[in-house]
Amino acid sequence: MKRFCLIFLLLVSAALVCRAATENRNFIAAIVNGSIITFRDVQDFTSQMVDVLYRTYGNNPAVLDQKQRETFSDGLEQLLENQLILDDFKAAGGVLPDSYIDDEIKDHIRKKFGDRVTLTKTLQAQGVTFETYRKRTHDDIVIKYMRQKNVSSAILISPQKIERFYATNLPNFKMGEQVKLRMIVLNRSTVESVEEVRRLAQEIQAKVEQGASFAEMASVYSTGSQRQEGGDWGWVERNKLNKGLSDVAFSLNAGQRSPVLAVARQEGFYWTYQYDKNGILTTSRKYTEKDVFVEEKKYAGQDAPPNLPAPQEFYLMLVENKQVARVKGISEVREEIEGTLVAQERARLHHNWITRLRSKAYLRYL
Repeated sequence: MKRFCLIFLLLVSAALVCRAATENRNFIAAIVNGSIITFRDVQDFTSQMVDVLYRTYGNNPAVLDQKQRETFSDGLEQLLENQLILDDFKAAGGVLPDSYIDDEIKDHIRKKFGDRVTLTKTLQAQGVTFETYRKRTHDDIVIKYMRQKNVSSAILISPQKIERFYATNLPNFKMGEQVKLRMIVLNRSTVESVEEVRRLAQEIQAKVEQGASFAEMASVYSTGSQRQEGGDWGWVERNKLNKGLSDVAFSLNAGQRSPVLAVARQEGFYWTYQYDKNGILTTSRKYTEKDVFVEEKKYAGQDAPPNLPAPQEFYLMLVENKQVARVKGISEVREEIEGTLVAQERARLHHNWITRLRSKAYLRYL
C-alpha cells in the first residue's frame, strides 16, 4: 500500500511539473503594439540554437544555463524586432498578394521537401499547422522586403570612402615577407626506422635533381595535407610554419630547394636536422616548443652526438617564388574594404531604422 501511494504521488508530481511547464510556455514575454510574444514563441524560435548548446555545453550546467539565458534574450529581441517590421509594413498600407506566398511555398517544397506530402508530414511531426507555416512564410517575405527597402537599397559606398578607409587603416594591410612554397612531408610510421624514411627522402631528392617534377613527387610520396595539390602551400608568411622550418624556407631564394630536413621532438623542445646528399647529418638546431631559438650545432667532419632525439618526420621544400614585406595596394584590397564598409553601413542603417520603429511603438516586457 505504501509503495502504491508513493508511485501515485510521483505520478501526480510529474503531472504537475508537466502542467507547470506547459503553462509557463504560454506566459507573455513581451507586448509589441497590439501583438503578444509568448515564452513558447521564443522557445520555438530558438529551439535549434538551444539544441546546439546542449550538445556543446551539456557537461557544464552552469555555462549551459548562462548560454540558454543569453539565447532566449537574443531570440526575444529578434522576435520583437520582426514584429516592429511587420507593423511598419502594415501601417504603410502594405499588402502581400496570396500569389507571392503560394510561389514561395512552392519554392520551399521544391528545394527542401520534394513534394507537398513530405512538407505536410514534416509539419505534423513538428506540431505545426499549415496555416501557421503559411503565416511564417508571409512574415519572412515581408521582413526580407522591408529590410531590403530600408537598409540594403540605401547603402552606397563611394570610391572616395574606400580610399579614405585605406589611407587611415594602412597598418591593417601590411604583409610580412612571403614565400610560395611546395613541401614534401614524410611521416615516420611505427614500423619504419629513421634510416628507412631518411633514405626515401634522399631518393626523392635525387630524382628531383635528375629532372623529376617536385609537384609530382609530392603527389606520389608526401603524407602531408597538401599531397593532392602537389605539396603546394601557396604563399605563406613566417608564422605559418614552425620557426625551425620557416628559418630554412626563408633562407632560400626563388627556385631553390632545401636539403633533406627532419624534425625531432622532446618534452618542451624540438630539433630540426639538415642532411647532406649522402644522408650525413650536418646541422642541428634546437628550439623551445614556443618557437624560441636555443642553439645550433654543426658537424662538419665529425659524428653527431648519439643522444640527439630521433626525428618523427622528414621534409623537402621548394621555394617557387619570394616576396618582400610590403603594404598591399588599394587595388588588391578594394573589394575587401568595400565589403567591410557595406557591413558597417548596413549595421548603422539597420540600427537607426529599428530605433526609429521602437520610438513610435508601444513596447512592454513582462
